[in-house]
Amino acid sequence: MQCICYDTFEEADTVVWDPDDSLVIIDQDEAAVTIGSTEMYGGTEQASQLLLPSDNELASQVVQSLQEEGAQTAQDSGTHRLPQDLFSFSSSPLSPSTSPNNLGDPRTPWRAAICRIKVVDDLLSVFMDCSIMEFNLKIKFVNENAIDDAGVSREAYSAFWEQFLEQCEGETERVPRLRPDFCEAEWQAVGRIWVKGLLDHGVMPVRLSKAFVLACIHGIDSVDRDILISSFLNYLPPIERSAVEKGLQGTMEESDEEDLLDIFTRMGSHCLPPKNILQPSIETMAHKALLQEPKYILDCFATILHLVHYKLPDKESVLSLYDSKKATGKRVLQLLETTKMVLSQGEQATFNYLQRYVKNADQTKAEKILRFWTGSSCHLC
Repeated sequence: MQCICYDTFEEADTVVWDPDDSLVIIDQDEAAVTIGSTEMYGGTEQASQLLLPSDNELASQVVQSLQEEGAQTAQDSGTHRLPQDLFSFSSSPLSPSTSPNNLGDPRTPWRAAICRIKVVDDLLSVFMDCSIMEFNLKIKFVNENAIDDAGVSREAYSAFWEQFLEQCEGETERVPRLRPDFCEAEWQAVGRIWVKGLLDHGVMPVRLSKAFVLACIHGIDSVDRDILISSFLNYLPPIERSAVEKGLQGTMEESDEEDLLDIFTRMGSHCLPPKNILQPSIETMAHKALLQEPKYILDCFATILHLVHYKLPDKESVLSLYDSKKATGKRVLQLLETTKMVLSQGEQATFNYLQRYVKNADQTKAEKILRFWTGSSCHLC
């Protein structure tokens, strides 16, 4: 039997009892535990609710007594099971205690409760189990009443990437960096979130560097000069981006040389290369920043992102996906439609104003509008 812990349990979250999916739901706020019983206990299907004190120690004692009672029932019916086989208890309300390995049917939803302010930590804990890729994941935000019909999951993935990318480096395009609290397992979990969010709900972090993601899927050799330089320019802040562009074009001024020297110094060089080798030096610097420094992370991602090879078989498909997922005013405008065939004068004026506002929105504003409407800040094509 599996156990799922939630901080709250609302009427809308009531789970229909399934005899093939034994379930214990522990409600800490209501101090109650709802227990479903099936033939594995030697009896008919039944459900009961017991009042529990809020103290975790006493709650554990009650669960232990239920284990002993279930074992006795099984023994009386001729079924021999050890008490520890009957229950799986988790004291953490945020980590899913149902393991996909025990669910059997991949179509059985794997439910997870996520705290919005800790969405990165909580979602990572869910995806530490590699077998989750085979199951249908249903997400609930703690203390929020909503049924996950794809919208809650899109919101969870979008919130994860919004917070995670803030911890990465870069401007328009960002690159993850090594951090002391992340080892191989955590980075692979991030890769699983990338893959499952894309395959299940079309959510993709378009701010994650194109060169980095392409290298994860098809190897570093698939990143040609044009992609590398394009991602590097988007990685830099506006002033430094302008200096690099002028350096590549050979139109630098004195102020640009100072900005370019700052970049090279930050990247580990102590002088500005001569103009005749400036372009290959910039390419080397871009390769170092986007591919060499995050190589360990890239390798961890690569072990997971191979799952999207069938969807993204070549470099062109990856770049096309990036382009199609970017939110623009015109793309968001296509989602607008009215429920009425004929609008009143006031309704038509309001609708026209909304259309103009959305159509002229820049990418940042278009992403916010799309996130409000669909739960995802990328275009769901």
